[in-house]
Amino acid sequence: MSQTKRTVIGILAHVDAGKTTLIESILYQTGAIGSLGRVDHRDSFFDFDEQERNRGITIYSKEAHFVYKDIEVYIIDTPGHADFSSEMERTLSILDMAIVLINGQDGVQAHSETIWKCLEYYHVPTMVFVNKMDISYFAKEKLLADIHTKLSSNCIDWLNENKLEEICFSSDVLLEQFERKGSLTAEEIVEGFYHRCFFPVFFGSALKGKGIDLLLEGIAQFSVDKSYPTEFGARVYKITMTENHVRLTHVKITGGALHAKPKLDEDEKVDQIRLYHGSKFSMLEAAYPGMVVALKGLEHFEAGDGLGFEEKQIQPILSAYMDYRLVYPKGTDLLALTTTCREISEEDPALEMDIQSETGQIDVHIMGEMQMEVLQKRIFDRCRISVGFSTGRILYRETIGKTVKGAGHFEPLRHYAEVQVRLDPLERGKGIVIASETGSDQLSFNWQNAILSALRTKKHRGVLTGSELTDVKITLIAGKGHLKHTEGGDFRQAASRAVRQALMKTSSILLEPYVCFELTVPSESLSKALFDLESKKAQFEIQDSGDGRSVIIGRGCIRLLAHYQNEVNAYSKGQGRFAFQPDGYDVCQDRDEIVTQIGYDPEMDVRNPSSSVFCANGSGFTVTWDKADEYMDIAQEKVESISTQHRTYRIEEDELKRIFDRSTSNNRNFNKQHNPIKKKPKEEKPKVIKHLPACLIVDGYNMIFSWDIFQEDKEEELATSREKLLDILFNYQAFTGEKMIVVFDGYKVKDNLGTIYSRKDMEVVYTSSNLTADAYIERFVADHRKDYDLTVASSDGLIQNAIFAQGAKRMSARELFGRITFINQEIEEQLTHS
Repeated sequence: MSQTKRTVIGILAHVDAGKTTLIESILYQTGAIGSLGRVDHRDSFFDFDEQERNRGITIYSKEAHFVYKDIEVYIIDTPGHADFSSEMERTLSILDMAIVLINGQDGVQAHSETIWKCLEYYHVPTMVFVNKMDISYFAKEKLLADIHTKLSSNCIDWLNENKLEEICFSSDVLLEQFERKGSLTAEEIVEGFYHRCFFPVFFGSALKGKGIDLLLEGIAQFSVDKSYPTEFGARVYKITMTENHVRLTHVKITGGALHAKPKLDEDEKVDQIRLYHGSKFSMLEAAYPGMVVALKGLEHFEAGDGLGFEEKQIQPILSAYMDYRLVYPKGTDLLALTTTCREISEEDPALEMDIQSETGQIDVHIMGEMQMEVLQKRIFDRCRISVGFSTGRILYRETIGKTVKGAGHFEPLRHYAEVQVRLDPLERGKGIVIASETGSDQLSFNWQNAILSALRTKKHRGVLTGSELTDVKITLIAGKGHLKHTEGGDFRQAASRAVRQALMKTSSILLEPYVCFELTVPSESLSKALFDLESKKAQFEIQDSGDGRSVIIGRGCIRLLAHYQNEVNAYSKGQGRFAFQPDGYDVCQDRDEIVTQIGYDPEMDVRNPSSSVFCANGSGFTVTWDKADEYMDIAQEKVESISTQHRTYRIEEDELKRIFDRSTSNNRNFNKQHNPIKKKPKEEKPKVIKHLPACLIVDGYNMIFSWDIFQEDKEEELATSREKLLDILFNYQAFTGEKMIVVFDGYKVKDNLGTIYSRKDMEVVYTSSNLTADAYIERFVADHRKDYDLTVASSDGLIQNAIFAQGAKRMSARELFGRITFINQEIEEQLTHS
């Protein structure tokens, strides 16, 4: 079964184009169902949802499968109404190819163009089926011309005897292949299709079963054997809840094999694998690459997530542009309502419900009135609560005008995290992109993942109106944690504050939703239409249809155009038509007016603070965003600072010294002499404590020749031992945070000029051929005794008097190894209990 050729097809179209009827006909002709039903008779194969039967439209995507010419075909029926386009978009990430239906009675409609843009965005190979040709008044040639104008000039009539010539001219690569050989192979044609060079067009009638056989041949021709990885992977494209409140995760398997009962991680286990065919399903022991199945037992995955090696899918391009607040009767069971809303939000993430349990406030993003009606019915069916909606408001978004850096610090008592980020503006429609420029030698991968996860899951808000941030790349450039005091939530706080501080530093841009529109009016109403569109700040051009009517095509903000059809009806006496489709976000033309009207104060937003929290004298204190850079722990040059002053005290230094004392208990007198624990006097206000930063100088070869771990294998090359030592010391330095210099003798190497390089706050020095490591250390101590609190790690007795005379402290090789061993045990303990 795992070697079977499989393909996943989505059927997409404007509402009433005949999608469900087409699927019904395909399933009937391939023997997957025994009888034909009809949407208008409410007995079609996919008519098992009450609201869909009553409205005669598809609201939820559904799955079926059939076999044709030894190919397993998984077919997805998607909603056609614009209000449910987000449900349609979620299916695109799992499709091998798409079939776009065009209603032969109407030609290409506005929502069909939106669907085409989505397919281009997800790079889905596409065929076109022009339906209802049995009752169409338009000739095939005119419909094809409309398709060329509104979709693509590379849409090819697949019954045209000259189609090979059109295929060749659809791509420079295909043309070159044809000119070189005088023909194209079947494989080259299929490859051109999968690169979206051309789009086969079929004509027929789904209701009458005409053209279905040719469409099936097209599906077979363009279904290919795909090479899938052996490692398990799957893409989640939707979540559903059954009548018995069983949560199902619908996925396409993209690698390996998934068997029932395995654990995907410590918390997630697949109890059942279901293969759905309409409303019915069969149980599977295993699912293989290319299959679309539903998994029972998973609780925390969402639509758009990846399983196994698959990553979270790209930012969707279709989203709601209106926000409404749920209105419900007094005495409502808020627990039941909020639970129901959370379930529905999981099933349809595009609704983006903002649920505040403590206040009972529920805000929801809605794409249109029909979606609102369906949501009301879903809520009532599940918890028997009747809800209404407040007056909607436009959903604005915000972005930035230029690159900026920001830092966030979160350090209440017994917590610690610091994060630094860079924000870069992106082009419109790119959403939020999260990246890292921090290597594992600077910050462990575990901590990096915690920060990146916090940045991904946070819905970042702008500082102009508190609207969602978009079209920004957020890059982690530095971070710091504490092995004992850092928890996952600390990085979440620090990362959010870093982004907010950056936004406060830079100029923000307010965005609002735009639409592309087509206005058709009688020619005598043209001047009125032009005046209106100019006053509504739209951009447009006029096209004369030649039949006494004028067509105006343009673009403008939905805030001013949403209800324009009512005005058109009035001045055109019902003869005008205003149609529009969403066209993304763009710069708001009335920014100052909108910002003033909303009245958002970013510094009063307690859910999205821009300040940082620091700790001194055993308690935390808050520093506003414009002064926080002065207190950050990570090197100041990492961020754009407002002040050049930098905080010099260290976090929990007494605690760190106590750890060191415990690690060297065999030398208590030495520790008492050189590492005294001084209690800070009580102060009324937090105070910046100024002292010299610590610096540890390590005689590298002395450690290698003194530590037992390097004596276990004396055949090991010296270069390998050096790298092993540097790794150990680097991990130690990352824990202590103090500056470290590791010195290796280079005086025996002929003509050696000496080298110095850095790994974060650790410098590695290879001395020149005329300079010993001892001499270098003595010179460094003499030159920098006023800059650092110096400690030299070496068991070489000759250097002891020299460094003591300069005021430096000495640590033996055995003592340093003891400290490192203890700290490694601390790290393992922290990881065990984290």
